[in-house]
Amino acid sequence: MVCRVSIVVSLLLSLVACNKVQDKVEKGVSLELAKERKSNIGGVSYRLYFSIPREKNEAIMAESEIFFELSELAPVVLDFKEEEGKVLSVTSGGKKVPYTFKNEHIIIQPEYLKEGRNELSIQFIAGESSLNRSEDMMYTLLVPDRCRTLMPCFDQPDIKARFKLTLKIPAGWKAIGNGESIRVEYFNDYQLCEFGETKPLSTYLFAFAVGRFSYTERFVGKRWIGIYHRETDTAKINASIPEIVRQVSHSLEWMERYTGIEYPFDNYNVVAIPAFQYGGMEHPGATFYKSSSLFLDRNADLSAQVKRSELIAHETAHMWFGDYVTMKWFNDVWLKEVFAGFMADKIIAQLYPEVNHRLNFFLNHYEPALRTDRTKGTHPIMQELNNLKDAGTLYGDIIYHKAPIVMRMLEEEISEFQLQMGLRRYLRRWAYSNADWDDLIKLLGNSTGKDLQAWNEIWIKESGAPVIEFGKEAVSMIDPSGKKRVWPQSVSVCWMTSFGELRRQPIFLKDTLTGFRNNRVVLPDCDVLGYGCFLPTEFGIQFLGKELSQIDHALYRAVAWQLLYEGVLNKKVKGEFFLKLCMKHLPHEKNNLVVNRTLSFLRTVYTTYLDEGSRQLLQEELERFCVNMLDHDAGNKKSYFNTLLAIYSSPKVGEFIKDILGGERTLQDLTINDNDKLNIAFNLVLRDSNIYEVMNMYIMNSVKNKDLQNRFAYVLPSVSGNKQVRDSVFNALLKNENRINEVWVEECLRWLNHPRRRMDAEEYIPRMLDKLKEIQETGDIFFPSAWLNAGLSGHTGKNAYSAVNTFLEKHPNYPQNLKLKILSNSDHLRRLHSEERER
Repeated sequence: MVCRVSIVVSLLLSLVACNKVQDKVEKGVSLELAKERKSNIGGVSYRLYFSIPREKNEAIMAESEIFFELSELAPVVLDFKEEEGKVLSVTSGGKKVPYTFKNEHIIIQPEYLKEGRNELSIQFIAGESSLNRSEDMMYTLLVPDRCRTLMPCFDQPDIKARFKLTLKIPAGWKAIGNGESIRVEYFNDYQLCEFGETKPLSTYLFAFAVGRFSYTERFVGKRWIGIYHRETDTAKINASIPEIVRQVSHSLEWMERYTGIEYPFDNYNVVAIPAFQYGGMEHPGATFYKSSSLFLDRNADLSAQVKRSELIAHETAHMWFGDYVTMKWFNDVWLKEVFAGFMADKIIAQLYPEVNHRLNFFLNHYEPALRTDRTKGTHPIMQELNNLKDAGTLYGDIIYHKAPIVMRMLEEEISEFQLQMGLRRYLRRWAYSNADWDDLIKLLGNSTGKDLQAWNEIWIKESGAPVIEFGKEAVSMIDPSGKKRVWPQSVSVCWMTSFGELRRQPIFLKDTLTGFRNNRVVLPDCDVLGYGCFLPTEFGIQFLGKELSQIDHALYRAVAWQLLYEGVLNKKVKGEFFLKLCMKHLPHEKNNLVVNRTLSFLRTVYTTYLDEGSRQLLQEELERFCVNMLDHDAGNKKSYFNTLLAIYSSPKVGEFIKDILGGERTLQDLTINDNDKLNIAFNLVLRDSNIYEVMNMYIMNSVKNKDLQNRFAYVLPSVSGNKQVRDSVFNALLKNENRINEVWVEECLRWLNHPRRRMDAEEYIPRMLDKLKEIQETGDIFFPSAWLNAGLSGHTGKNAYSAVNTFLEKHPNYPQNLKLKILSNSDHLRRLHSEERER
């Protein structure tokens, strides 16, 4: 009798527990659910099977065997963001297991589980919202919480698992997974590809790709490196593959030396994907890259070569920082990104001894960081996150660019050696496991004996950047938020003596008004020791106007251009003056990195911060300047050609560009590849709609790469001269089923809202903003910002600014992270029109 009562009580308690779980399970993966699961579930592994049909509209049948340990008997919640009907069966030991499906979760009751080792077998139809399918290719992209859109799983970074994958794919295709390929069986119209079990991985790192790929491999040092690609340009292939292999090998060996830890996974394959959403994605064993970032022309300029190397180094560094040791929760996603970027900057220093790497660090990070940090849409490096479904909103310039700047400050504070030793201990302590920023900062504090909390609070946990202005009597540090915060930092002031000599002087900014009397400051922080929005002095503007190109140091010249650009944004330097300085000083600039950054400023100032009258007055002179530089600057021809393409207006220059496209005119050291052809064609049609069909035929006949042909066909209508056609393109983009290839969508939206179309396109802005929530829910991590930037960056009118403000006023409770993205991407409108709005 006692035994029966005990059983009944146990079942009732289990039922109560299950009901409690069902009551609090919400969509996504809440922090509460994640903590509960982590405390009770471990030892997870997945045996997975996917049957990939040749036709992309056919369903993908799949099966998953999930093994896990339960510390205590309790309901188990699996994540699956799909329709309940796609779960075909759940069994254990051959017996059917009842389950509840609620809010994107499969809930298994405790009476069908046991303490210790459990096994569930789930047959299902794979979800496709995070699959990227075309006629002859498919790949997964599951960061940050998209594994649950593909299959039932425990989709949180701190429940790592081993994955063993088998794929059934069409004959003639290739398959790539995280594990090593251990067996391939060939049949008449399909093949079975089996991969070895992986080391422990977070679910967002699980990946595979299938399709028609070419494959090559090289043995370098002590390992094989495989490269899968779809590139058809033989010259690009021959020029790029040896460099890709060399740089991957160099990055792996450098990381092994720095960390003292051998490459922690079994294999390294590069997968180059056309129109990939990101620059790269660090899946162990199957690292995905955007094809155009890897495959460069033989005479690609130094800037393009360095960017490729940085990308490879970044993704390779992730194998240790992110994959081997992973953050516990995605509020610390910046932690893996900062060290991948920070290590990448160190790795490429040996590859390019001729490059000024302090200059490269400055160009890579300072302006991109300030691009968000100087706006009202900024946020701290460390952000709050209550549900993984919102993790994608955390990504952006702050974690990729401000964080490395701050980490360099930390390195200088505690020493390079102490940071390296601390990171070695960090990696060994949490190998194949998870750690957060608090774990690391505590470890560094203990090992160095330094109190890092005040530094941590202002630089990591506070948002924004100071505006720093040098006056005649003092240096002002202004907090744009009005909170009167102080960012303690060292800066290196460059000033001119009464004898006409430039001198450097270090000073430490420790309060909002630092005593420093000097009315001849040229560069407020020439050695980029500090961080903030530095404003030019009147003396500095006058000096740089005359002498900028005569400054010896490339870093100082780059800092000078950044300073003048900051002056344009803060209305201390007129846009017309800035452009005239570009035309005056750039002919003397030979550093490709400085040229590229300055030309990007030129294009932004020209399109955004000049009124129409000023643009027309400077148009002919700017076109003549770019054409002249094409004849005289051998090392920067591509940079000047792309600038000319962006700003030209006259029919004469249009004919000049047509001749280059058609091959009637050739310029030495200027290679026009197939990607360039598409960009040229779009720009020509934008300015002359009469050649729409001519350009369509030319591209389809001259470009043989099918992926590029498909891209061109998709994007071309967005540059049509017919507004009805453009409206139909925009309306199509509002439908989720038409946004499968987000890179193409962004390109269309950018052409639709091009400065030349800005008046016609203002009506798109409200509907584009209305779609932002859906874009965040259905798109990849960078898509919300890309959607906003493509839709807003071409606009400068009052109506556009009004549309943004009206939207925000109508939605006072709009999700904060998305609101911040709107504010940061519309900051140029605020700078152009905020004073009028205030009046």
